[in-house]
Amino acid sequence: MDETRLALPKRVLIMVLLAISIQIPPIFELLVKQNMYSHSSVATRWLVVDLVVFVAIIVWATHLFYKYRRWTPRPQGVGSRLGWLIGGYLVMIAGEDVLAILNQAIYHQSQTTNNQTIANLMGSSSLMMMLVAGSGILLSPVAEELIFRGVLMNLFFKDDAVWPPILLSGVVFTLEHASTTPVSYLIYFFMGAVFAFVYRKTGHLSNVIALHMLNNIVAMAVLLNAR
Repeated sequence: MDETRLALPKRVLIMVLLAISIQIPPIFELLVKQNMYSHSSVATRWLVVDLVVFVAIIVWATHLFYKYRRWTPRPQGVGSRLGWLIGGYLVMIAGEDVLAILNQAIYHQSQTTNNQTIANLMGSSSLMMMLVAGSGILLSPVAEELIFRGVLMNLFFKDDAVWPPILLSGVVFTLEHASTTPVSYLIYFFMGAVFAFVYRKTGHLSNVIALHMLNNIVAMAVLLNAR
């Protein structure tokens, strides 16, 4: 069924379910942390459940993405792909740095609540470090880009829409990440908007997945270095 014939309540319901589902894996990671010393077998089961849920989300989101995809990927070579990756990352880092400075100056917050939560999980043990880093670098970028760019932007907008899907993607992406100050919300909005812009301009979701992975690799390295 074409997106234009899919009722708005159904589209909203799909996105609500996806937005809720991507919040489930971190719960299982907390359960792994809570049981890893006292009940290692229980922790192992929660780890398996975490991975299964992540894969299920990715499979479901992939199905929806290809079912409702509106924008045909534009031809691009290796140079073009690298240009979007490097250029997108530099723009994103520049914006994030400015906003981080404002967040520190106004609210005396050196990092977002989301990053602090990740750092606490990674610092609890080597196993948690590998679990959180692995999911943050490999699984989360794939799942989140499928949901907040691939499904969201294609499901709610027509073929010629440009800025509305970019802005909505940034807003929804922001709401999915823990923040306690207006500036920290803007950090995630800017990040999501850059991801959305790259996807809208190229039509290649793989470009933003790679960009998201690169961003998370650097972020994880910074968090590990600060331990």
